Amino acid sequence: LDAGNTGYADLQQLFSSIAQASISTEALSFKVPWQPELMSRISIEAQQLFISDADRNRILFYYNTIKDVVSTVPADLRAVSLNTFLVPLFSAAKDASEVSGNPVSENRAVLQALAVYVNDENIGQLIGTDAASAVTAAHFIEVRLQRRQDLAQHVMSIAAISASAGASLAQLLSTTKEAYDARYRSGFSFSDLTANSVGVAMADFATRNPESALEFQRRMIALEAESEYMPAVGNNRDGLTEADFSEQFTDRNSDEYRLRLAQIQALIYQQSLFQNFNQNQGLGQ
Repeated sequence: LDAGNTGYADLQQLFSSIAQASISTEALSFKVPWQPELMSRISIEAQQLFISDADRNRILFYYNTIKDVVSTVPADLRAVSLNTFLVPLFSAAKDASEVSGNPVSENRAVLQALAVYVNDENIGQLIGTDAASAVTAAHFIEVRLQRRQDLAQHVMSIAAISASAGASLAQLLSTTKEAYDARYRSGFSFSDLTANSVGVAMADFATRNPESALEFQRRMIALEAESEYMPAVGNNRDGLTEADFSEQFTDRNSDEYRLRLAQIQALIYQQSLFQNFNQNQGLGQ
């Protein structure tokens, strides 16, 4: 990045806030204060880095498709399921893939466009104000998952970041935010963490390679229920304070916490959307 670039300045601010770092044979660990606005900007900038002109056109196409879907929603509906958008968007992606021959890029653009809409953000943040000037903003309607707006936002935000900037950054943002919430806000939420993990899994399946991208499209087009990809989170204990979390799990490096994460991952890959998709190897391996 150029030194005068906003993204460069944000990364410099992030690096300068690192309070402690350690290196072991297994990992690099560091402590950094959670700064929500800074992290949000960095996640958007990370996505923008990898957007080509062709990708920008794809995102615009799917954003316009979202507008078409919204126009079919009855005016008296206050909210709709995430599936209302997933099915037609990936139907459009399947058709576009037959022309472009690039289902991975088509899927990535769908995730990015839908994340912008679900979070009621300005499309110009992602593709730039010049490109965004060619399209009018989509009318916003609340999008929910298991009747919760925040779960839909978590899934799509992390899916978009993971697909464009990598799962590592997406997971870092996810776990750091939950730690911040445990200390300062609503508490540590395993529901949110589950939704984030679903987003990472979706992005992996959708963009792993052309074969998995095409299969992901086929499965998304056939979606009938949210439970096909999102485990029920009603039994998850949410709102854990930092003290409560420490009492149950000690910290995020403990065996107890790692076991809980493994259980969440196993549950996600038991959902029908992910059947026969191995998170480490891909389809049918």
